[in-house]
Amino acid sequence: MRKSTLLKAIAPTLVLFSTQAAALPFQSIDPRSLAMGGVGVASGSTANAAFMNPALLSVAREGEDFSLEMPIMGFRINDPDSLRDEVDAYQDDNLEANLTDAINAFDAAINSGNVAQIESTATEVGNASLAMSNQLEKFTNKAVQGELFGGVVIGIPSKKIGASLMLNGYIVGGGLVDYTEADQNLVDGIVDDAIATGTGADPTALATNPTVAGQLNGTQDVVDNLTSGLEGRGAAIVEVGISLSREVTIGGHDVAVGITPKYVALETFDYRVDINTADFDASKGLNEYTDFNFDLGVAKDFGNGWKAGFVAKNLLANDYTTVRGNVIKIEPQLRAGVGMSNEWWSMAVDLDLVENEPVGFESKSQYLGLGAELDLFDTAQLRLGYRHNLSDSDSSIPTIGIGFSPFGLHADFALAANSTEIAASMQLGFRF
Repeated sequence: MRKSTLLKAIAPTLVLFSTQAAALPFQSIDPRSLAMGGVGVASGSTANAAFMNPALLSVAREGEDFSLEMPIMGFRINDPDSLRDEVDAYQDDNLEANLTDAINAFDAAINSGNVAQIESTATEVGNASLAMSNQLEKFTNKAVQGELFGGVVIGIPSKKIGASLMLNGYIVGGGLVDYTEADQNLVDGIVDDAIATGTGADPTALATNPTVAGQLNGTQDVVDNLTSGLEGRGAAIVEVGISLSREVTIGGHDVAVGITPKYVALETFDYRVDINTADFDASKGLNEYTDFNFDLGVAKDFGNGWKAGFVAKNLLANDYTTVRGNVIKIEPQLRAGVGMSNEWWSMAVDLDLVENEPVGFESKSQYLGLGAELDLFDTAQLRLGYRHNLSDSDSSIPTIGIGFSPFGLHADFALAANSTEIAASMQLGFRF
């Protein structure tokens, strides 16, 4: 398989199956949270308390006794440097085929002995090499990132003992095209030998270029010498947890406290595939781990519409080594939030209290989320929000979503998008 064909085929999948050595960012992919800018530590529903803050099980709305949420699904893709567009351009412009054809034409001109054709085809080789070099350089330090999420939740909220069973799985990461220095030197060397500065084509230097000579004598095409590769590192994580909460009195104040002990099954992905070969064995890039972790949260309902919350997720830090020696870290995530609500509307603000290292090749994250919800007769909901990354001044995204909740049935949908990122999620459930 030619390099460009494999590049075209594999690059989009790297969005979901890769990550660099790093910690996970705080996830808020369920549709109500996503639509409201990622908030939910204080303002989240009891149905999704296991994801946002287990203490919310004991600050339930009146009349909420049971919830079944299935399925919950969402995804996020972020391409901040338009890498996928550059991959498309590499493919659509047929850069490899153009270089191969130009060298073959140069070979035919040499065999014919036509001096004019030799010089013109040498120039064509130089131009084709320069076009390839320019496009390959556009891959440097560019990456795509993404998440894929799915879950099921059964919840029984209560101020005395709230409980929830949670099952969720997610894949997180980013992907990168590794343009090697060897390839840069190879292609730039052909450009230098094909076009002598100030004098036009230099057929003699081009014919003696080692890689070009290999194609001229039929040993190996120039593009077969390229060593650049597709890198993908990541983790697929499955969590099974039981959230428990209770309202307790601390210093004369009623405060909800919640904990989610959870079993974690984690499978790391770590691949590097030469982009001029079709050889790919997915099973050789996997490492499997099982572990235990827990989340701890508190929430306070002030009784006047205001709520506050705090959650510490993944309190047990763990490192997981991939087959290629990279490390994926699961580290504590700390977030606080405050919300205000009445019968018709709610507003909330959430803030990451620590900076999270990137999952893929993107920048660090420390999210500030703002969200609002308009609730029409407990039947339809309109949600708006905005999320800003305090660690990256260029990373902000508006969010929107709707919900329908007739007769205990809930259906929620959310979308977040800007010029480089898109995320969406949906959830169906029953609440009584």
